[in-house]
Amino acid sequence: MPASTKQIVFFADILIPAALPTLYTWSIPDDLVHQVKVGCRVEVNLGKRKRYAGLVKKIYSSTSPARALKPILQVLDSVPIVFSEQFAFWEWMSDYYLCSQGEVMAAALPANFRLTSDTELVWNEDASDDFSHLSTDEYLVAEALFLRKKLQISEVQLVLNKQHIYPVIEKLLSQGLCLIHESLVERYKPRKENYLTFSSRYSSEKDLEILVNNWKGTERQLNLILHFASISKNDPAISLRQLLKSSGESVSIVKALVNKEVFSVQEREVNRIEELSPFVSIDFDLSAAQRSAYNKIDSVFEKRDVCLLHGITASGKTNIYIELIASAIQKGKQVLYLLPEIALTSQIIRRLQHHFGGHVGVYHSKFSANERVEIWNRVLAGEYKIILGARSAVFLPFTSLGLIICDEEHETSFKQQDPAPRYNGRDAAIYLATLFKAKVLLGSATPSLETYKNAIDQKYGLVTLTERFGAVAVPSVDLIDRKNVGKDKKENLILTAPLKEAIQKTLDEKRQVILFQNRRGYIPYQVCIQCGWVPRCLHCDISLTYHKRDKQLLCHYCGSRYSTQFRCGSCGKEKFAQKNFGTELVEETLADLFPTARVARMDIDTIRGKNAHDKLVQAFESGEIDILIGTQMVVKGLDVAKVDVVGVLDADGLLQFADFRVHERAFQLIEQVSGRAGRRQKKGRVVIQTYNPKQPLFEFLQNHDYDSFFKEELLQRETFFYPPFSKLITVSVRHKEESVSRVASLALLKLLSANYKKYMIGPAPSIIFRVRNQYRMEILFKLPRKPSLLAQCKLDIKQAILFLRQQKKFYGVNVIADVDPI
Repeated sequence: MPASTKQIVFFADILIPAALPTLYTWSIPDDLVHQVKVGCRVEVNLGKRKRYAGLVKKIYSSTSPARALKPILQVLDSVPIVFSEQFAFWEWMSDYYLCSQGEVMAAALPANFRLTSDTELVWNEDASDDFSHLSTDEYLVAEALFLRKKLQISEVQLVLNKQHIYPVIEKLLSQGLCLIHESLVERYKPRKENYLTFSSRYSSEKDLEILVNNWKGTERQLNLILHFASISKNDPAISLRQLLKSSGESVSIVKALVNKEVFSVQEREVNRIEELSPFVSIDFDLSAAQRSAYNKIDSVFEKRDVCLLHGITASGKTNIYIELIASAIQKGKQVLYLLPEIALTSQIIRRLQHHFGGHVGVYHSKFSANERVEIWNRVLAGEYKIILGARSAVFLPFTSLGLIICDEEHETSFKQQDPAPRYNGRDAAIYLATLFKAKVLLGSATPSLETYKNAIDQKYGLVTLTERFGAVAVPSVDLIDRKNVGKDKKENLILTAPLKEAIQKTLDEKRQVILFQNRRGYIPYQVCIQCGWVPRCLHCDISLTYHKRDKQLLCHYCGSRYSTQFRCGSCGKEKFAQKNFGTELVEETLADLFPTARVARMDIDTIRGKNAHDKLVQAFESGEIDILIGTQMVVKGLDVAKVDVVGVLDADGLLQFADFRVHERAFQLIEQVSGRAGRRQKKGRVVIQTYNPKQPLFEFLQNHDYDSFFKEELLQRETFFYPPFSKLITVSVRHKEESVSRVASLALLKLLSANYKKYMIGPAPSIIFRVRNQYRMEILFKLPRKPSLLAQCKLDIKQAILFLRQQKKFYGVNVIADVDPI
């Protein structure tokens, strides 16, 4: 007899968007074998009921499966939404930044791709409809279920008008009145609009002419018919929104014509993102210095994959970027243009669209979840050749990436803080480029010490631009000693006399001013004069900031709001001293001192909504604002021709942080904001207010001397074994009880000290010990830059964290590893 043929069974390793320690495997049903593809989403059941949209990472087969596996329930995509390069990128990020691939997936995919299951209560048809024994809440839910047959959890909450409804559900389940059902919900909804055409009765010009000549309706209806006929000559279908806008008519007139069968209505899917025609148009010439830098970058890219363009502020780095982008597009390649913050994108978007039109796509967190899905799909289809975005743009599904430009590469905003993955967008972009054999250009006037050392050591190429575009002189920098100003008036502590005079002179000349104060709110903190009590957050170890517009005290860490304190919480006295000043108080002071000036504020409290920043920047560009006061937002990328004076109101505040990078960060911020002054023909002026004008940092800033600053700072870093001479990993142990946090951190220390004791510092309380009711202990690893040691240490940290979490006494302890912390 012939041997029996063994059946081949197919399996898939599937990535779930959750913090799971490993990949899991599901079987592929016979009817789905030809539909399941690597990179497609599939619906799977994990645990008893929970369903996820997972990504197929690997497919394989066997004739003798080791165990029975749950089957894939359905396929959600007909074509892959990610490719092998993205999977490789996610693996690297997971390994390097000590997190799971599922956490990377959750960060990478737009939220509306990450389908989750919605729990539904389903009426049990075998149950009795006698509800007399139920409580009031149970009766309300049971009655609603009986009538509607199924309810989502959110609907149960609405029925009961409360959030905590699980005891009620448990009671109904235990009595057999309902069943639990999990269904996967597709959260992406295509945008749809109504389009109008003339009905078939009036599709010809002759029929339309007869209609108009014999019209018996209202004059407004006739005017709308004639208007529609004129605007629909090129495209017979016009959106209702466009028709209403162009005609100025009401919806009721349109409805009347639809009812009279003059118009037909069709619902169409439309893009949420504005569509422009793609083109390439370079309408400027590079200066001799810029052309030289461009040629040098080209030469560097023949030998190295990464190049640093170190160009002083206003040297015209963006023009070089545009030329490089045009070259990449002509070669059929995609370009990723990274900026550290959304705040920088508005001016750059307009410049890139001016030169490249519809080739440009924009991707950042201000877009809605549905908009991000549409941008993802257009990158996937190759419709966008250029993507301008913040750090999350590294996750987009590129297929032919040729160039990555990382502008303002020194910015700490490239570093993701919470949640995982805690990646640096600049460093991630450099690895991403290796997967496509693409080139990376890092640009900055004040490069990070790590990047500049890599360039000096010839790991990266280095190209410099030492003159401003148009031969404009760098701004002068004046130091004002705040110890010598009068203290009789509040405004003297905010604006010294020399700065007030500079502002007034600038306003008289119809020019503009930028003032930088890196504290938002009205008063950063207030203190009781009698006993020194300071209002503090109930959930964090931090003082509260007074926001005058909201008339509230606000915690800038957890967002908690409190009523304004008029009486000391310790001694009961009602006298408080206000310490320091925020942008809100500066704005008020400016309005008093310069009543005719138009003053605006740029900080997180005033920039809300997708277009708020762009509107403010355009108003400043057009001269509608005379004085712009702001936090770090005003430091980055503003290119406004009429800005003559920049004021740094509290330079000392930038140096009061317990961080080894504090001098580097202060130099970068002040030098960058200084670069906003005098960017065209007239030389600018920078006024720095300080209580310590002899601080050596200020001499470097007065001379715009980055190289000398770099050498001095590098010497300090080497002496104390900080980056770029070491690699840092911070492990934070958090729990709602202080004692548990301390004990857990000591247990972690014990697990790791055998091999790494000489590299470890701590555990010690974080600088801010309690945030959101979590006590935070930290262990710092300062490791030599040896790849094998780093890899082993990361592996040991992962295993130690896993072991700690498995111990019952540490239930609820959250352990977070942060590689290259900032």
